[in-house]
Amino acid sequence: MKILYKFSLVILFTVILISCDEITSDYKQSINQNIDTSQNPRKILIEDYTGFKCGNCPRAAEKARDIAALYPGRVIVMAVHASGYYSEPDKVHTYDFRTTEGTEWDEFFGISKIGNPNGMVNRIEYDGSRVISDAKWDAVVQSLLKSEPVMNIELKAYYSMSRKEITVEAVVKYLKDGKSSHQIVVCILEDSIVQYQHYYNHTPQDIEDYVHNHVLRATLNSTWGEALYAGDIKTGSVFRKSYKYTIPAGKDWRPEKLKIVAFVHDNGTKEILQAEETDKIILIL
Repeated sequence: MKILYKFSLVILFTVILISCDEITSDYKQSINQNIDTSQNPRKILIEDYTGFKCGNCPRAAEKARDIAALYPGRVIVMAVHASGYYSEPDKVHTYDFRTTEGTEWDEFFGISKIGNPNGMVNRIEYDGSRVISDAKWDAVVQSLLKSEPVMNIELKAYYSMSRKEITVEAVVKYLKDGKSSHQIVVCILEDSIVQYQHYYNHTPQDIEDYVHNHVLRATLNSTWGEALYAGDIKTGSVFRKSYKYTIPAGKDWRPEKLKIVAFVHDNGTKEILQAEETDKIILIL
């Protein structure tokens, strides 16, 4: 029975891979336009820009955690360890959380120049700036939760233990008209990474076994993602995307602790229109 079960999983996985492609415009026009947006709430992404040498950053991480707990299933957190002193490894603490994509976002939005902890909430401007302090995250989240989403995102993720390969299937369903500037970004995050952290509100302030969650590890389709469609997008349009990523040799990532976060943003305004995450990645042979 175990052999039959494993073989069935492989067959199912193969069928999913073969069937995942972008739906053509002809098919999009035939989709039922009557979509109930009440069943598709807008989800909010908090990007927490942090660093293990930043003594105030754990406070911001706790703030993001508490906000997500207030709105179950509506708020997604991503911790970004970008360039700069706070994230740069040293002789004592050699672990490197940094990513190319996180550093590019940090430099583009000028977050480290303002200082950590700081972050963004759906990358919108608030009080004249996209870079928002953790004290204001809750107010921004509350305002955005009242808005209707432009689209809905569905995600499935698999990890092949034999190939050390992640496969992500994303389905984007439009609830309103969209634009050619809409792009999807798919990220790999890891929870429960036990490493050093400086924390002013803790005694002692140097914590060797601090638990880091929602840590950005990489993106599957570049820093800014890819366009969903070359032209204007009509309500009811559906796009299916499939991505593969092989975990680089030497990385200590644990597949059972990985999850996927995907978001669609307007590449013109940079605002994130919708986000989604998986609880975990399904392990297969």
